[in-house]
Amino acid sequence: AALRGLNVAVIEQEDFGSGTSSKSTKLLWAGSRYLVKGAVKLFSPASLSNPAEAIAEFKGTWDMVLGCFRERTYMMTMNPHLTLWMPIAVPLDKWIIWPPPFDYPPAALGPCTGLFVLFFKFYDAMGLWAAPSSYVMTSGQAQHQFPQLDGPSMKYVSVFYEGVHNDARTNLAIALTAAMHGACVTNYTGLKEVIFDKNGVATGGIVSDVSDPGRTQSFTVKAKKIIYAGGPFTDQLRQKSEGPDTTEVVNASGGTHIVLPPYYCPRQMGMVDMMTSRGSFLFFLPWEGYTLVGTTDVKTKPDLHHEVPEDEVQYLINECEKYLSSRLQVRRRDVMSAWYGIRPLAVDPNAENLTSASRDHVVSHHPTNGITFLSGGKWTTWREMAEDCLDQVVARSEDLKKKAGPCVTLKTPLVGAGQTRDFPDGYHENLAVEITQRFDLAFDVAQHLARTYGTRASDVLRMVDTSTVTGSRSGLYKHYPRLYEGKAATTGYPYLEAEINYAIDHEFAVTPADILARRTRLAFLNSTAARLTVPRVVEIMGDKLGWDKTRRRQELERAEAVLAKDFAGPVPNKQGAALRQACAADVQAIFNKIDKDGRGLLDEQGIAQAATNLGFPLEEAELKQAVQDMGATDGGVGFPVFLSWWNAQGDTGLQERIRLACEEEPKLRRPN
Repeated sequence: AALRGLNVAVIEQEDFGSGTSSKSTKLLWAGSRYLVKGAVKLFSPASLSNPAEAIAEFKGTWDMVLGCFRERTYMMTMNPHLTLWMPIAVPLDKWIIWPPPFDYPPAALGPCTGLFVLFFKFYDAMGLWAAPSSYVMTSGQAQHQFPQLDGPSMKYVSVFYEGVHNDARTNLAIALTAAMHGACVTNYTGLKEVIFDKNGVATGGIVSDVSDPGRTQSFTVKAKKIIYAGGPFTDQLRQKSEGPDTTEVVNASGGTHIVLPPYYCPRQMGMVDMMTSRGSFLFFLPWEGYTLVGTTDVKTKPDLHHEVPEDEVQYLINECEKYLSSRLQVRRRDVMSAWYGIRPLAVDPNAENLTSASRDHVVSHHPTNGITFLSGGKWTTWREMAEDCLDQVVARSEDLKKKAGPCVTLKTPLVGAGQTRDFPDGYHENLAVEITQRFDLAFDVAQHLARTYGTRASDVLRMVDTSTVTGSRSGLYKHYPRLYEGKAATTGYPYLEAEINYAIDHEFAVTPADILARRTRLAFLNSTAARLTVPRVVEIMGDKLGWDKTRRRQELERAEAVLAKDFAGPVPNKQGAALRQACAADVQAIFNKIDKDGRGLLDEQGIAQAATNLGFPLEEAELKQAVQDMGATDGGVGFPVFLSWWNAQGDTGLQERIRLACEEEPKLRRPN
């Protein structure tokens, strides 16, 4: 809107990206799943009853996917400082897959017919070959390129490319770019009340500044048009203008992600399981130097600070082991961080047909108050969503028609990609090398700065207090104070303390959580390290902003509370968990510990001790029932039976069995 010559005010109730936008799977993908499901539905027998409707529905899916390809290309070519191409492996360990993928019987023959390979070539062509070309790896090549895979069991591995990005930084770059082009952009400003004229048309709002918890201020913002872009919180915004009885039209879907150590995944290749035990996609990706696994898809209620469900963490751990080498056992304590993001799935309440929620975005215009809401969509299509929404808003206003110019965002890069005084050539692939040589900087820090700030990296380094710069242990470069050093030289992160002051001055940072979660990504990579760093962040911010002791204590307590709720870590929080589902490796370790005589069997007393150690102590009656459910013999219970029981639950936690966390019996060996 700012680029089209309109006056724009953006208000965000918390920080930019503090809700959904920073908690994604970090992919910029063109929608292969949507395309496959659309084709399956088109060629299913059910479509024969109404072929015209089936073709029209597929055309809608086709157009949506083509839009995704266009937007992905824009992000990858115009904003290379925030994005990169990632090869994603699709392991195929059977020549015939049954049950068939997507419940489509012909797809069962995909591996032996080469259908999947052909699909990815077609996928390349749809994107006009903007991405690197898909290819196939043999079992031997897979063992070399992706040694963590269970290579010997693979028939072959198909590889295709998607984009990945640092979502919170992309979100911030959008806000900063809007501000650079004249928009008034604010965070920690919530909409308190909508203002209407005598005809009931919205003309502005009363906005509250909540950046200082001890001093809330309100002010009025006038507007010719109001757009709600609240994602899963859209219905809460609509209640402010339509009343508390407003019909909800946005369904919230919650997704859990976990971060594992780097050694679970190659640094330059990810993996996807296109048919998990729940029938959904599961990505296994290198991200920011670590391994990202996600996501789940569970119906939920919108909440900016949703606790991470322990059940979903355990599900992800067990699911990602399916294709990994039997020598690798993902343990619960390997989870360095975990978070829960909420995605919106919306329908238009003012449309004639309300029967289905859109996989694409929805733009809806209220017929009387003039307010428009935008919801749904995905990260890949953020720009397209904005263009579509604004086109429709302008078309409904004669005043805006006269003022608004054409959309030019497809030709506009985000901040950090363009030329600066220090980097007149703009962003280029060797910018990190140029930074490390010019500033005598460790290369991991230079890479981080180049991939986060692009050509503004030098501005960050100018914020460094030169008196704190020392020589490195190796003597090869200068040591700039880091946000979290760790106890050893290998456990630090590339984030600099100077980034705190830069974020305050130039990136709207208000709280320590803004720094730890969204300006840097420390909380997303290592929740324990982030919590340990809170006091130092508060100290630096307090010195910069003039906080007194009371304010510093408040900010410290608030940051610790937010990080504790938003991020899980190596220690499970099983309070309120619906399942007794634990990682096979963790249960095996307890089993081996209790099985002191090495018989490979547990008796009733051993089972009780194991349950206590895993955090779910059993009452005596419950223990008796458990032993009965296991069908225990006088000799005791072996590990496979014990694991099956542990990962089963029902109304009493003992009756109805759920699926095993791993579909195949775990290949576990007793330690020597």
